[in-house]
Amino acid sequence: MRLRLLADENIPWPLVRLLRKMGVDVAWLPETDARGVSDERVIILANELRRTVLTRDEDFIRPHLWKRASYGVIYVGEPVTKENVKDLASNVVKVLESVSSAPFLAVITSGRVEVYKPK
Repeated sequence: MRLRLLADENIPWPLVRLLRKMGVDVAWLPETDARGVSDERVIILANELRRTVLTRDEDFIRPHLWKRASYGVIYVGEPVTKENVKDLASNVVKVLESVSSAPFLAVITSGRVEVYKPK
């Protein structure tokens, strides 16, 4: 899977910046004209841009949303802090490098990665 993300506006800048330094192509919603759009619009935009959604919004772990994400959803299941940002970024990259097909939902924390596929 290619390392391309659409980071929701609830993803803090330090994580976006670190992912970019790690070679991930990150489109960050606050840098676009799509600020404040609905969850459904985020999915549509990610599909149009061929990107995996990166979010902290729990709505995206509902199957009716993540199963519509053609390139998957990565949900960050803990607040991003100075202490955990490196581990979170590493786990995001692990998911992007290891998941070979979409849709998928990955739930990550600084110490855990869980990947779900549709049944």
